[in-house]
Amino acid sequence: MIHLADAYKYKGSAHILYALLKERERRVNISHRRMPSMPEHLCFFRSAPYKTWDLILKENIPVGSVYFSKQNEIGIFIFKKYRGLGYGKKAVQLLIKKHLREGRFLANVSPKNSHSIRFFKEFGFKHIQNTYELRKS
Repeated sequence: MIHLADAYKYKGSAHILYALLKERERRVNISHRRMPSMPEHLCFFRSAPYKTWDLILKENIPVGSVYFSKQNEIGIFIFKKYRGLGYGKKAVQLLIKKHLREGRFLANVSPKNSHSIRFFKEFGFKHIQNTYELRKS
């Protein structure tokens, strides 16, 4: 059985979340151009950027994290060694139940991340847009 624990209150969660971030494949990442330093990550974490940010715990062992943004976007990441065991699906179910009154849920997924696209489609999420970016630097 898994449960969600508020990352903003859970001791050591910033370091757990950083370990998760280090496991992300660069090709599927849409939130970082480069891996942030630990001080940059701590600054971001302390800014409380999401409505809720939870650790996914199985018998008090962190297996991943899930967040709900201020724009009603769901983000989820599972440690590699725990993928494919249903923890992500259960965590998203718990998150949706927790925020059911919001009525609308979004998932911002890289088009290169076929696993996440399938994952959210299995929940009934529908493709609504592609976002394009121009960087002048």
